[in-house]
Amino acid sequence: MKIHGKIIRNFEFPTCKNCVYYRLNGFNNDFTSSLNKCEKFGIKNVVTGKITYDYADSCRSDEELCGKSGKYHVKEPRMILKRLKHTIFRPVTIFYGILGLYLMIFYGMYVVK
Repeated sequence: MKIHGKIIRNFEFPTCKNCVYYRLNGFNNDFTSSLNKCEKFGIKNVVTGKITYDYADSCRSDEELCGKSGKYHVKEPRMILKRLKHTIFRPVTIFYGILGLYLMIFYGMYVVK
């Protein structure tokens, strides 16, 4: 039996990047990084109260957690805002914006007119 056309495995399963629990690692705005976390699963330090979340890819590979099928996946209703938040309002972008503004002001003070 010949199979014609494309066969894409796991096509019917939802992706983590579209889930409300999916959080970027904070170092970049890469929605496909293996360092991104899932806020559905983690462990709380009972002394400090700090919660350490599990990596999203490990949650999807463990059937006791979300598993391949994404059984705890909740679709992000504001995906456009989520993407904007991680591209415009991330700390690195704000830092370079402030630095650029400072340099423009500083350079503008010493321009010979």
